[in-house]
Amino acid sequence: MTNASPERCSYCGTEIPPDALECPICKKTLLPEPDSAPAASASPVSPKSPVAARPSGLGKAVRLPAFIGAGLLVIAFVGGIALDKSWRAPVEAPVSTPEVFALQATPEPPPTPAPTPTVNAIRLYAFGREIGADGFTAYVGDKPFTLTVELEPAVRHPELSWSILDGKGSSDSAILSPGSDGLSCEFSALNPSGKNELTIRCYGAETVIPVYLWAR
Repeated sequence: MTNASPERCSYCGTEIPPDALECPICKKTLLPEPDSAPAASASPVSPKSPVAARPSGLGKAVRLPAFIGAGLLVIAFVGGIALDKSWRAPVEAPVSTPEVFALQATPEPPPTPAPTPTVNAIRLYAFGREIGADGFTAYVGDKPFTLTVELEPAVRHPELSWSILDGKGSSDSAILSPGSDGLSCEFSALNPSGKNELTIRCYGAETVIPVYLWAR
C-alpha cells in the first residue's frame, strides 16, 4: 500500500480526517487543496473524487433551506399585506331604515260659545207710546202697524220670538212679521177674535201683552 499524505484544511492548515466535511478548528467548509486544483485547460474533475464531491453536496444542502426560507418569507409578506388591508378596510355603517311618521291633523278645539246675554226686562212700544199691562186694541181691516221692543240691558242683534194666541189656542188671529233688526215686528189683524195674548221672549225673559181684536 502507498502511504497517502494527510488532508489539511485549506484555510488554517490543520490536519483533518479524510471523511470530514468541515475543519474541526476553524469550522470552515473544506475546499480542495490549491496545488491539487485542475488547470483551466484540464478536463473536469471526476465525480469520483471525494474532495470534488464535498462542495457539490454541501451546496445543495445549503440552497434547499434557503429556498424554503425565502418561500416562507414571501408567503408571510403577502399574508401580512392582505391582513393589513383587511384591518384597514372601512367598516360600512349599517343602513338604517328611515322612520316614517304619519302626519296627523291636529283637531281644532271646539269654538268657545259666546256667553248668553242676560235680559232682565222686555218693553213693548206701539203707536208712539209704551204698551202697558192693559195691552192694546186692533181692528180687522186696518193697515198693518209696527211693534218695537226695548231690552234691559240693551243687546245688539237679539234673538226674539213673537207669538199670538186667541182664547181657543188658535194662532190665526193676526199675522206677525218680525223685522230684520230683531227689535221690531209688523202686526196685521185677521179675525175679530176678541182677547188674544201676544208673547215676546228673549234670552229667558218673557213679556205677555193682552191684545183685543175687533171688527169695525
